[in-house]
Amino acid sequence: NFVKDHLEYAIDFYTAHRPPVDSRNEPVIGDFLTTVGNASVTYHTLEKCFNDTILPSIASTEVQSEVRKIRQTEMRRVEEKISLEINHCINSIVNWVKILLKNKQEKDDFMSDGCLQKPTTACNEVCRFILTNVLGTMNGPIDGENLQHVMMELGVRFHGALLDHLMGYQYNVVGAMQLIQDLHKYTATVKRFKDPFVDELFEGLNKLCNLLVVDPEQLIEFWNLGSLAHIEHGFLVQFVKLRADYRRNNIQSKLPSFGTHVRQ
Repeated sequence: NFVKDHLEYAIDFYTAHRPPVDSRNEPVIGDFLTTVGNASVTYHTLEKCFNDTILPSIASTEVQSEVRKIRQTEMRRVEEKISLEINHCINSIVNWVKILLKNKQEKDDFMSDGCLQKPTTACNEVCRFILTNVLGTMNGPIDGENLQHVMMELGVRFHGALLDHLMGYQYNVVGAMQLIQDLHKYTATVKRFKDPFVDELFEGLNKLCNLLVVDPEQLIEFWNLGSLAHIEHGFLVQFVKLRADYRRNNIQSKLPSFGTHVRQ
């Protein structure tokens, strides 16, 4: 009853009062993380108590098997609820990132004649939110392998949201240089996630940007770089089409055919 009356009650109470994923307000995740942190500490305390005290006292008895089943059922239910709420938390974070990108990114940020010499407002706002409101509150309540898993999942979804956003713009040479500045800041921000796979995703995004700034005659050379050769041919074509000079310089004629783009 302790698990149901306390651990599950705390999680259910938060679930009943949390804002929806598509809320138009910045998500406040501190309360949830505190709930998860307390539930996690209590969960591990119960595990230790069961293994150190209860299990030895019922060893080799008729009730041992039944008690184990009850314990596994109760704990699995708590783990599933925590997992669902963590997923909701990640969705809320990514949704707010999308809102910031949509509302703060100016239409001419990447088609300007003059580079800002600094990241765009959208980039600054997104990185501030992640560093302060996400990482600033996530470290502590979630730790160990759980934190590592959450950081990887958040990083992958953040990368996907950012890539989808950037695919909606066109880029002249100056705008592509502006994008590179933004990506440097995004990459530095996700370095704080301390996840090699997320780092690799964002490094790949940086390398993709070479296709937006390189001289049209050198596109094939960059196209066949080892870091890009594994990317689907059709996606690379769509990415190159974001260049403002795509039609003017007849870039389509300079791209390798599908058969010559060999994935490594």
